[in-house]
Amino acid sequence: MEKPEQVKPIPPASKQLSKLTDMETLLLLYQYGRPMDIAVDSRFTLPDGQAATCKTKKISSESVDFVYNEAGDNKQNMPPRSMSVGSPLSLEIDEVGSVGGVLTAQSEDGFKVTVDSNSRNMLSNRLAHIAVKRGLGVDASTTVKTGVPRIEPVNKNCNFTDHTGTVRKGMIVNLSQYDALIRAAASFIPPIGTRIVLRGPEWHGAYVISTFEIGFVVKFCIPIPPEQFSPAIRFSEA
Repeated sequence: MEKPEQVKPIPPASKQLSKLTDMETLLLLYQYGRPMDIAVDSRFTLPDGQAATCKTKKISSESVDFVYNEAGDNKQNMPPRSMSVGSPLSLEIDEVGSVGGVLTAQSEDGFKVTVDSNSRNMLSNRLAHIAVKRGLGVDASTTVKTGVPRIEPVNKNCNFTDHTGTVRKGMIVNLSQYDALIRAAASFIPPIGTRIVLRGPEWHGAYVISTFEIGFVVKFCIPIPPEQFSPAIRFSEA
């Protein structure tokens, strides 16, 4: 099985970023669970030593979906009979490396593994590098504004009114005076071009300029005043 190339880990984002590069943006997205549709050869092993080969279908820092290889005459492609929901698994994934997890769902075609907490930082780091290697980067002109100070608020919870007038919940990943990267708290992602209002002690209108599987980026209609721009800023009313 192909071994992953050695890469230097990306340092975690500090409380204030002077510039958010494409790689840092990708790392933030994958740290917060952005999935990647990717098929790479893999192998899993149960605690009793039984093992089989498979392929990934979707990978995030939180979970991995696998599909079984066609059985044919190769016993290594047959899922072990002792495999059941709740079983701990040791995974070897091409381009990623060793990952630990627990089987959380299975079907005739494949299975899903929840990633161990101690594997998640490594996995998000690897996914960011794979995204760059495969040309799955982000377009800085349509995502977050670079070259300006960015902060992570102490209170990351946010409430916003979407274009339908519905109040939604989310989480602020980071922001500048001009834009914000928001993790969606549910499956709803506001459409690009729509206007939302971020709530809190002060309300801020903003337009959605980019969306991802797990969140979106907004550009404020009016930049946040310098006196309000600090880690103490809040976008929730509680």
